Amino acid sequence: MLKANSKAVLAALLFLLNPLSAAAAELFNLNSLSAGGIKNLNLDIPRLSAAPEKFLAPAIAAQDAGLADSLTPAQWDELFAADTAGETKELLSDFASRYVITGTLRLGSVPPTFTTKSGKVYKVVKHPKWLRNTGAAELCVEGYIRQADNTSELAIDTVLPLDAMQAYAPSAATTDVQRQPYILSKDPRGYALGNVNWGVRHSADGRRLKRPDGVFQFAWPGSVLVRPELLEAAYVGKKTMQKFPFIGTHGFLAFKFKPGGVTDGDGNSVRGLVISLNTYSVIPGVQNQNALDGLRGKFAVHYNINSAEGYVEANVFTDGNRISLYPLTLARERQVQLLRNAIEQATADRTGEMYSVVYNSCTNAVVSFINSVLTGKEKIKDGWLPEIVYRLRATIPDAATSLLLKRGLVAKPLPYLDEANYTRLFRD
Repeated sequence: MLKANSKAVLAALLFLLNPLSAAAAELFNLNSLSAGGIKNLNLDIPRLSAAPEKFLAPAIAAQDAGLADSLTPAQWDELFAADTAGETKELLSDFASRYVITGTLRLGSVPPTFTTKSGKVYKVVKHPKWLRNTGAAELCVEGYIRQADNTSELAIDTVLPLDAMQAYAPSAATTDVQRQPYILSKDPRGYALGNVNWGVRHSADGRRLKRPDGVFQFAWPGSVLVRPELLEAAYVGKKTMQKFPFIGTHGFLAFKFKPGGVTDGDGNSVRGLVISLNTYSVIPGVQNQNALDGLRGKFAVHYNINSAEGYVEANVFTDGNRISLYPLTLARERQVQLLRNAIEQATADRTGEMYSVVYNSCTNAVVSFINSVLTGKEKIKDGWLPEIVYRLRATIPDAATSLLLKRGLVAKPLPYLDEANYTRLFRD
């Protein structure tokens, strides 16, 4: 199984680069194994005749007693009763984005469903053969969706301890400055959105205001109206380090509107929006994850919808990085559809979605959104290439923009944004 093999290679690489203690490594490996992986280790998987208390004892000791308490003995009997215990349906490479979510499983429904605690209902399209209906009892599962633009189908890989999600839950201090956007309403005029970051707040004399912890204070209008018919241009954006190794560090989509295209409830207007995938940070407001932790999947994701002006101010004039914008060459109707798709997916319920440098990064999301308005051979896909090659070229911002240029989907970038041309681009 390609995904499993790549997981094993990455796990081995991570272990060599940053050795874990023996106990920590054992727990990491146990939690990484699917039912199929456990079977390959020739472990004795108990059958129906075994009492649940007996065969769950090792798992309880290694992981969490809460999982055993989530089901009755009869439900555990049903769960492990199948002759195919230990086998897992193939998780194909088109299921890439990892989720750790808690909810209820209905394999007997048509189609089978998994309903999360936040109320989102997934269609279960793949699952371990040993998994059985668990009734109203909650489960925490590790599963995968196809791409950032398709969150309706879930492939369940394995069952995790009930409290597994807690390791990734962002703090209240973090969500105060990293807010998941949502749709308040939509009609023929467009979208009324909540949790749009309008930009950095300023004092009367023009100073940028900060919280006591040093993070910028942002303005969050109660409602922001976005009118897609007033879209003027769409761009793929790339933020680049201004010191060695001078690489792209973040990818996003940017949209420019005619006057009146983006307004708040008080009638204030901006000309641009930025939509991007981000991680919930350990330190509020600071994207401080490293590549190794990104490979380990230690961070939950959320999407930002920012005013373009505010995004540039918060990310360029303060950290020394620079931004390049690559104009999309798609016909206008496709650019409008791209905007709609990006808004719909950025505001989708993404509780439990995990970051991955290779499988679910900011640049993966950009490529996925662009794919959503392409057809047939236009789509960017792996084809005959090894999956890891495809993933890297769709993951690294510099490689992705080069690929989009080669395919003719974007034009050469505009001049780097600075105080002067950013003002002209989004306000003139």
